[in-house]
Amino acid sequence: MAEPRADVIVVGAGPAGATAARTLALGGARVVVLDRATFPRNKPCGGGLTSRALVRFPHLQAALSRIGTHAIRRLYMEGPAGDSVVIETEQPTVIMVRRVEFDARLVSLAREAGAEVIEGAEIVRATDEGARVRLDARDGRVFEAPMVVAADGVHSVVARRLGLNPGWPREQVALDMMEETPTDRLRAADDRTLWVSFSPGRAHGYGYIFPKDGYVNVGVGYVVSSYRSEIAGHPADVHAQYVAALCERGLLHGAPDPDRFTPYQIPIGGPLRETARGRVLLAGDAGGFVNGFSAEGIFFAMVTGDLAGRAILAGPSRAARAYERLWRREVGAELRDSRFLCQFVYADLARVDRLVRAVRAFPSLAGLLVDYATGADTYRGVSRRFLLQFPAVGVRLAASYITQRLLGGGARTAT
Repeated sequence: MAEPRADVIVVGAGPAGATAARTLALGGARVVVLDRATFPRNKPCGGGLTSRALVRFPHLQAALSRIGTHAIRRLYMEGPAGDSVVIETEQPTVIMVRRVEFDARLVSLAREAGAEVIEGAEIVRATDEGARVRLDARDGRVFEAPMVVAADGVHSVVARRLGLNPGWPREQVALDMMEETPTDRLRAADDRTLWVSFSPGRAHGYGYIFPKDGYVNVGVGYVVSSYRSEIAGHPADVHAQYVAALCERGLLHGAPDPDRFTPYQIPIGGPLRETARGRVLLAGDAGGFVNGFSAEGIFFAMVTGDLAGRAILAGPSRAARAYERLWRREVGAELRDSRFLCQFVYADLARVDRLVRAVRAFPSLAGLLVDYATGADTYRGVSRRFLLQFPAVGVRLAASYITQRLLGGGARTAT
């Protein structure tokens, strides 16, 4: 027997799912949200909200006032060879949050809007039955609705079961190994700075120290294909060694907590070719909505969750097509360009070093990088400004871009 009837079922109550549920409920839809967890729950993530999230979602301002936040306006970048640069901005560009608090607050907002949230419901099977989509939970419960928003993460059961995602290629997923630890055990030497290292160990990846309110988030991540070929250690050992190295450099003080080690995966290959089909729309990581260069995911999860809700409210029969049109219009170009930028820069680690040295040498370039990373300007807008300032470099980059496009081959994702 099916559980309570709904116009829409949202699978997953993270930023994408909770935002979709809030949009739908405010629009008058009967919404049921299913999540295998009970909130508040821990969620491994860097936890960085760029300032544009507050512009796109004005209601977040009040929501953030009820949880711990840490505003950052100083960024440290380090290249593979050790060159580094510090960028400071007049206004905070990133707000650090703990996902255990942030996600629980978003779920509360969905409930306040009228959505029903059912916790402890782990979906293991999804079936398109024509007029409705059936979702089977591990405990035997059955849920059915005419429309489903699948926001159940990078390894979405719904996307897999319905054939929307046969599996991510190794080169399109990053393995992030991190811990979020109280500062009385482990703390950053400088809690005012967002610290990022590109390609630690000369492999395709990143390392970071993200100071938060009473906590520090420390991690190292690699594209899975690069990790398996060049690192190949146990994730817990790789992370522990990285933290130890940061402590030896004086960037961290204290000791890691093995109990807080939480590896997770991030899709970095861009959105799936098909992010909606019939009665099912994929949002957030389930659809691959992550910036391939910065690995920013929260903003895109909320945007796609909101757009999925809007598309359904505009008309369920046209929702799939409307959703793809909406997200392509708002974030499609950015996600496509971020994927190219990631591929271009990391194709040669010397380019990463040159980028860091260039940002240090030309303050105006630092401003362009911050504007792109925070979404204050698009890749194309930043590119135009860059070409006006550095025309000779632009010619060389254009040649590389064309060559890479010609040699890049087919991809399984598209924007």
